[in-house]
Amino acid sequence: MKVSYELNPPKIIKGDFFDPLSLKLDIELLIQRASRLNGLVDGIHLTDSVLGISRLSSVTSANYIRKTGNTAKLGCSLRVRDRNMISITQVVVDAILADVVSLLVLAGDEPPAGPKNSGLLPSNVLIMLNEKKYDRRIQFNLSVPNVVKSKLSIQRKIEARPYRFVTQSITSLSDLGDIVDLAKPYGIGVVGCIMVPSQKNKSSAAMIGLDWQEYERNPIDFIQGAGKLADEILLTSPNSFASGIKLLEELKIN
Repeated sequence: MKVSYELNPPKIIKGDFFDPLSLKLDIELLIQRASRLNGLVDGIHLTDSVLGISRLSSVTSANYIRKTGNTAKLGCSLRVRDRNMISITQVVVDAILADVVSLLVLAGDEPPAGPKNSGLLPSNVLIMLNEKKYDRRIQFNLSVPNVVKSKLSIQRKIEARPYRFVTQSITSLSDLGDIVDLAKPYGIGVVGCIMVPSQKNKSSAAMIGLDWQEYERNPIDFIQGAGKLADEILLTSPNSFASGIKLLEELKIN
């Protein structure tokens, strides 16, 4: 079973103003966490300004981690709602030069201020990137909901020919199995995202309407079951790194 772990790069502004010293300290914390994950996971996935809050670039963050000698496979998210195709291709090339293995192309959450949407759709962006053969140098993934009942609802994403679908946080192995069954005939892999069930993550779960009752009492069995269905598992623990580490250590034992 392959397991990756999601890390959020540091916020660029904490409080009211930009503070380079504070950002530098947060980058050091990110590097420490990535180092702690080394040996526990196959890969680390770096997000791109979750909730529309400006954070250090996922690719820049990957560069910082790679320079420490961390050997984990690095993946990054790429928001398209904030960018045009020029800036998107710049990020893609930066990622290739930084030895990033995969890019998850997604719309991203609305920013709290400024323009809300570039008008670009992730599937259309991926089609354009594939046409220019960027996919020969880096894997492109697309996100899908945690429940997909029909091929029609993700037809455009299938036509974009991603390397893998990355689910939103799943709550059911049956739903994950449905996604795998839909993707498999097209040679598209699936990454099942699972949120670590901890007290500190409850607010994040509530925000996205996630009900983890099916696996809260026995997350190890749930993760292992998901690992038998999907090509890879992506663990996320947005509010508690300690809970994520604890669960990873338990997975290693089991």
